[in-house]
Amino acid sequence: MADDSPFDFSSAEREIERLNRPSKSIIWQAPKGESFTLNIPPTVYPPREDTDLLANAIVRLGAGRGKRCFEIGCGSGALSLLAARQGWKVRTCDINPFAVMATRQSAKKADIELDVREGGPGPIEDGEINQWAGAELHDLIIWNLPYLELPTSSDEVLGPLEEAALLDTDPIGLISRLAKLLSSDKLMTANGMALILVSNNQRGNDTKQICLQNGLSCRKVSNKQFEDGEELTVYAIWHPFSNCTTSTFDEIDSTNNTMLDEGGPIGTFIQAKKQLQGRGRRGRIWTSESSSFAGSWMVHDGKGKLIHSDLQLVGGLAVIDAIRALSLREQQERIRLKWPNDILLEDDNGEWGKVAGVLLEGRSMASEIRMTLGIGVNLFSDEPLKRDDFKIATINQSLNRDIEFSTFSAVINASLSSLLEQKNEIANFPSKKLLQLAMNEIKDTVISLGNPIYREDVCEVVSLLVNGNLQVRNKSGKMFELDEGEDLFWPNYSDY
Repeated sequence: MADDSPFDFSSAEREIERLNRPSKSIIWQAPKGESFTLNIPPTVYPPREDTDLLANAIVRLGAGRGKRCFEIGCGSGALSLLAARQGWKVRTCDINPFAVMATRQSAKKADIELDVREGGPGPIEDGEINQWAGAELHDLIIWNLPYLELPTSSDEVLGPLEEAALLDTDPIGLISRLAKLLSSDKLMTANGMALILVSNNQRGNDTKQICLQNGLSCRKVSNKQFEDGEELTVYAIWHPFSNCTTSTFDEIDSTNNTMLDEGGPIGTFIQAKKQLQGRGRRGRIWTSESSSFAGSWMVHDGKGKLIHSDLQLVGGLAVIDAIRALSLREQQERIRLKWPNDILLEDDNGEWGKVAGVLLEGRSMASEIRMTLGIGVNLFSDEPLKRDDFKIATINQSLNRDIEFSTFSAVINASLSSLLEQKNEIANFPSKKLLQLAMNEIKDTVISLGNPIYREDVCEVVSLLVNGNLQVRNKSGKMFELDEGEDLFWPNYSDY
């Protein structure tokens, strides 16, 4: 074994001793009350709270109706057996040969057909992906990811097989490895979904950012907290707006105008490297920098109800998520939401500049109202960053990071989808949670830019209302409800 491995030759001896322990037979109760008899050999991970949490998420998906499901790291086989009983055509794998054997035996006893294979994704390639995943793409991927930290002492190590079910020893992280496989269309169909379970360690907390970096949508499905502070979370991962078209232009008059003219289902996406007639709120001109991103999404096609009452805030949060996903960890506190629709970046000199703007526009078309969300982002500029009325920021100058147009396009599309896209299999992103996230951003903005000034009075930000309006209170206690960000002056940010 390599010198940096947590295992040595004595580990192999202890592993052999463990394998001499007797297997255990248990009855696992599935969420709907169905019971499965499972054989648990030594070194095989048994069903626990994390298994139950992921099992509930699988049941909420509904009947599989013969679609393909693939579980990575089957362990005892509990989740694969459950998915098969839910009507999925299940293939599963595990790097532990005893888990493979146990799952096959349990499936045979339950008269359930499973395709069980040895292997799986990891830092060491063990044959081609088809060897453990098969040649077909899958509609559902399940993985209860190993999430314990690597022990610092070899005395703490359980053994190579048992630790494989519990530890993420992958240098890039197993979440990152899975995301790369999903984004490269090696495991999941275009309309498929992955359900993964992670803990609240550093790699688990980075799940959404890792997915966005790979152009994948990500949304929390459920979670469970324990008294010791540990939290387990199930995330859903999918390809953003997979049933919608994306149109790309080098140059265009206005992405919003084009989108309103052409229409399309929610999630239809138009993007351009340069806008000739871009605009912001109150008809202000949005100028394209040397390298910029301009995109518009259909967010309401006139059918049904709006998912969120303030889609402009959705756009603002999506931009923040996208830029943070592309930033270094220490740079992520240099991004602020200037309510309601501007995103600011802080440069190395401590100066704040506008890096992005969001504009929601609507148009009546016969009996329906189309609504489009436009987002403009400055990637790079070789011109002065000060304009007549405000300071410009670019990702390149403020964060010293060169972001390609195509890279930012994939990340912002996934970021918006994570907040906005309706998926029949999982719940919509809650509006209450959206307001909470936006309010948290606004509180951070107050810390960075100072308490806002309204009508020449320093005010306290009180709350963000359901309609997206901001409620502030002046020193005399009088409350105001604002619907225009231009009515506020921020002490540490000058609009020149």
